[in-house]
Amino acid sequence: MAATETLSVRLSPETRRVLAEAAPTHDAAGASALARDILERWAASEKDARFRESAARAVSFLRDHPDWGDDPADFFPGVKDFEEK
Repeated sequence: MAATETLSVRLSPETRRVLAEAAPTHDAAGASALARDILERWAASEKDARFRESAARAVSFLRDHPDWGDDPADFFPGVKDFEEK
């Protein structure tokens, strides 16, 4: 399997124009590289958000069930980052 995959998407004329205008300030590869970077940053952010939500649910569960005797910090280093304030 290739390290990367190709994805074709339809863009509105306005989106295509904005990408084309912004691309020269971004990268020599042009609008497609800019679009790829935007999508990859979004995907990484989404993955991180899903992990944080999952960890927060797990931490909450462990805290709600102290009889398990497990400290959430044993499973999730930096557990304080997941606590709601």
